[in-house]
Parts: sequence; C-alpha cells; structure tokens
Amino acid sequence: MLLIFLTLLLVSFPLFKRYYPIRNIPCYHLDQCLPKEGIALLDVRDYNDSCHCEIPGAINLPIPYINRHINDIPYNQIHLVASSSLEKNFGVRMLRKKGFKIVGFSMPDCHCVK
Repeated sequence: MLLIFLTLLLVSFPLFKRYYPIRNIPCYHLDQCLPKEGIALLDVRDYNDSCHCEIPGAINLPIPYINRHINDIPYNQIHLVASSSLEKNFGVRMLRKKGFKIVGFSMPDCHCVK
C-alpha cells in the first residue's frame, strides 16, 4: 500500500508542476502590450503561432529555447505573452527558477478585464 502511495505521489508531482495554475500575476489584453522601460516583453509562443500576430518590441523566445538563450533577455522584469495557460504556467515557473520577476502576462484568446 505504501508503495502504491509513493508511486502516485511521484507521478503526480510533475503533473502538478505543469498544470496547476499560477496565481497573482495580472492579465493584460494583448493590445496593452507595449514595451516599457525596464520590462522585457517576452513572447514564448511557438514561432508558427507568433508569426501570425507579431508584437512590436517583443523578444520571441519559445519555451524550448529559454534555457539556451536566457542571456538574450535584457531585463529582470518580464511581461510574458503565451498562447495557452499551460504555456504560461510552464514559462512562469521556468523564468522564476532562473531569477526573473514576472509582472504580467497576455494571451491572444484571453478576455482580460484590465
């Protein structure tokens, strides 16, 4: 019984880490995404998604390339642009682990109230 519990615990941890939503990060409409002083606008969408809706002044760096090109991000504070909540959660966790502060996020299909 203990072995089953430990197996379930080990399997559920990566799922929790990937799918559990990130809270306390404000959502902004995609039209409000303008580059600001001291805040990097980071587009973590796939190249195929971001080419249809380009954001001026954004750094296009998809999730798989973040570890390789982490030094290309000029500021410590980041406004994240993602295509889904899964991509947002994964990107926020990865960037926080590297020491960045996420000040907001945007998604093209999101209906933010701010």
